Amino acid sequence: MKRLIGIFIVFLFIFIAVKGTFAQPIQDKKFEFSTSASMWNIKFEWNDEATTIFNVPLRIGFFAYKGIEIEPELLLTIPEDGDGTGIHVLANVSYNLKASDKTILFLLGGYGFGNALPLNKMALDQDERITALNFGGGIKYLVSNSAAIRLEYRYTSYSDEEGDHFRTDNNFYLGLSIFF
Repeated sequence: MKRLIGIFIVFLFIFIAVKGTFAQPIQDKKFEFSTSASMWNIKFEWNDEATTIFNVPLRIGFFAYKGIEIEPELLLTIPEDGDGTGIHVLANVSYNLKASDKTILFLLGGYGFGNALPLNKMALDQDERITALNFGGGIKYLVSNSAAIRLEYRYTSYSDEEGDHFRTDNNFYLGLSIFF
């Protein structure tokens, strides 16, 4: 887990250190911190109780060139009892397009890896190494020149250490973006 967090921090500093043309749909803003959440219940056939699961991505984006954003992400998959939290590190690239004064549309794609096998949205084996490929899109609605509410759809395909595909997720996230 320390290795994953260390790699995430290294990616973050590399992207922050990059010099170039800063272009962002919001004037004079070069970075975006965003988080969102997806929540649902799972009930297994062998258990009478349902379990609530949260997916929480934490991202710091760097607007590199004309709406293109480099977005390292730390994705936490957290069951309600806290046992078996999955941590995934993703390197995303998104394209932001200002559709109106208050609306920004975006498309994203990314690739990453994690420390646990996320079966049915829960991390069952924290020694399992998995890879994740994701694509998605969404909308950011500006509530000020520094903040937006975001709604996002994400398709994620998971593979095991041997590269064998074992699961696909389709999630909707609701969250907040802060621009600075």
